[in-house]
Amino acid sequence: MAGKELNKKLSDDRYCFACGPLNPIGLHMEVWFRDNKAFSRFALEREFQGWNDIVHGGVVATILDEIMAHAVMHYVGQAVTTLLQITYRAPLHVGEKFEVIGYVVEQKSRAAVAKAEIRILHSNKLIARGESRFILFR
Repeated sequence: MAGKELNKKLSDDRYCFACGPLNPIGLHMEVWFRDNKAFSRFALEREFQGWNDIVHGGVVATILDEIMAHAVMHYVGQAVTTLLQITYRAPLHVGEKFEVIGYVVEQKSRAAVAKAEIRILHSNKLIARGESRFILFR
C-alpha cells in the first residue's frame, strides 16, 4: 500500500492547516524563498496557546515542519515528512512576532533532510530548532 501511495502526485487544495489560506482555523503562514531558504514571519494569537500566554509546543512543531517541507518542495521536489525532531529552547509567547527559516541540508535520490529554526524578530532569541527527513515523490 505504501508504495502505491508514494507514486501519487500530491495536490494542494489550499486548505492546509499551516499554510492554507482557505482554512478558517489555520495558521495562514505566508512563505517566501531566498538564498536556498524558506521564510515566514508572523505572530500567533491566543487560540494557539497551551499554557497561559505560551504558544502550544505542538503548534511550534507544526510551524517548523511546515517551513522545512516548503524548503524541500521548492528546492528539491514533492515530499512528505518521515521523521521530525524538535528541540525547544524558550517559550514562544502569544502575540510575539517571530521568523521561521527552513533549508535543505542533504539530498539523495529518494530522500532529503532539512533543518529549521524559530527566532523572535526583535531580539533574535532562539525559540526552537527542528530537523526533518523527507521521502521524495519521484
